[in-house]
Amino acid sequence: MQRLLSTLTACVAGLALSAQVTVYVQQPPGLEGPLEFTWAAWGQNPDLNDPANNLVGTACFVDDGTAADSLGCNALVNGADIAGKIAVVYRGVCEFGAKALNAEMAGAIAVVIINNAPGAPVGMGAGAQGANVTIPVVMISQESGATLHNSIATCGELELFIGSQTGYFQYNLGMYKNDILIPRYGEINSLIASNASEFSVQIGTMMHNYGALDMPNARVQCVVTQNGSNVVYDQTSAGVTLLSGDSLFVTLPDFSQSSYSGQYAIAYALLGDNSDEFTNNDAITVTLTTGDKITYAPADATTQLPAPDLHTLPGANTTGFRSCVFFSDPNASRLAMTGLWFSASAAVTDVLTDEVMTGTLYQWTDAITDQITLPTDAGLIALTSGEYIFDSDLRETPIFMPFLDVVTLQNNTNYLVCLDSYSGIVRHGWDNSLSYDRTQTNTLTPVGMLRDGTTWYNGFTGITGAPSIGMQVINANSIGIPEQAAVVVASPFPNPTADILRIPVKGYSGAASMRVFDSSGAQVINRRSSVSNDGTLVVNLCDLANGLYLFHMDFENGQRAEFRVQVMK
Repeated sequence: MQRLLSTLTACVAGLALSAQVTVYVQQPPGLEGPLEFTWAAWGQNPDLNDPANNLVGTACFVDDGTAADSLGCNALVNGADIAGKIAVVYRGVCEFGAKALNAEMAGAIAVVIINNAPGAPVGMGAGAQGANVTIPVVMISQESGATLHNSIATCGELELFIGSQTGYFQYNLGMYKNDILIPRYGEINSLIASNASEFSVQIGTMMHNYGALDMPNARVQCVVTQNGSNVVYDQTSAGVTLLSGDSLFVTLPDFSQSSYSGQYAIAYALLGDNSDEFTNNDAITVTLTTGDKITYAPADATTQLPAPDLHTLPGANTTGFRSCVFFSDPNASRLAMTGLWFSASAAVTDVLTDEVMTGTLYQWTDAITDQITLPTDAGLIALTSGEYIFDSDLRETPIFMPFLDVVTLQNNTNYLVCLDSYSGIVRHGWDNSLSYDRTQTNTLTPVGMLRDGTTWYNGFTGITGAPSIGMQVINANSIGIPEQAAVVVASPFPNPTADILRIPVKGYSGAASMRVFDSSGAQVINRRSSVSNDGTLVVNLCDLANGLYLFHMDFENGQRAEFRVQVMK
């Protein structure tokens, strides 16, 4: 499946990145290694897939005559330093194309833009001047820029290779995220993955020989480690002589367990008899977490919360948009959905305070034929929804949004879980660390999608993962109690909270015992409280330090509830 069908350019533009292209620090030795980057494929930029366009150069900061870190928005005043070098400039204020053109006019052979926000580098729009740029333009992360800053400032110490690695090294096996088979989910709820018959992971990858010479005894190894130490799978393929420029898809036995718990690190590695000269593309590790949520993004091993690696929105968006994830399972009736987890961000000049977010669980009734099927508005039936209003500028932090109703799911029924924003400043959390192009081959259903205005898209151009939405579910049997007993549902909000936590309790009045445990397992609260007349239990958490806490609640009717709350002051 190619996600470039029906994709949408983000406000940070599309990511034009090919697997064999790299940005690599060659000098000084202490900084040697690859950099995470995005590549601007606009204007008259040379095709970096072609080894004939490879370049090596020293890096130097631009100076456009302004104070502090120059943003390169004006004609450069240090042309003598920049000529024949790779120009480095910070993101901000003016268009990417204008920065690049100013550097090119000063004689730069390439441009490296340092992101001005944490996280992964983003795509770059051409702007009004981008069409006139004829040199390569890449972006690296804010963190990489900080690490390299002093070497760049010396204007000649940092040496970069930018281009295709094909044929550049004698021996170079490689694979990338779109080459490997990965689990269907980043986190799967243990109730629908109770044994090997219900859940397994197909193991395999495309192995490329980017080297100038043949690699003898090329092979694939996969090792799966449970909870950081317990090796539960270790398989290596038979060796083959992989010719220079050739590729081969290699499969290994499926990974499965009689029962699943905790987090599994699935580590792929490429091996050969001759020493690989470019090792950064020899190994990839992805994780599979079993917990109380379902998400396509990788999950934090401790909190089990989705961990997005970028936040984005459609280009020129002013009215908000919708991000959605798909769910269907033959054992879905074991689950009831209580809400969703999400995170959001905004540009440095904007704030999230008072921004409104809504979440909706839909039944998707359209016929689904493949991984790029998109919904129609008429094919979506809203089952329940929730709302969250930012009371502070809470950026890039997991937030729980409870639904108004708890919905018991049905087997083999198609659902969409969607997050909506309503202004052009809110950026939704998405994941670009995984590629679902090669997920389990027997799964021909969608993963994530978005809706901008009235148009649906498979995703953003260049973003290979899915929205970092966590579907919070509970055991459906916990709400299917006899008629004479009351139904209790705990969906706390706001979450995260600084002090006051409200726990809606449906169909119950009376006392409840509450025990709270910190991340180390120590009990920090043990109290008895009463549910108010409006069916809400209000808890003051002002004495708790920042962190993630596990709540156990016992009600007088014999029911129990368990949930996690993030305290952030």
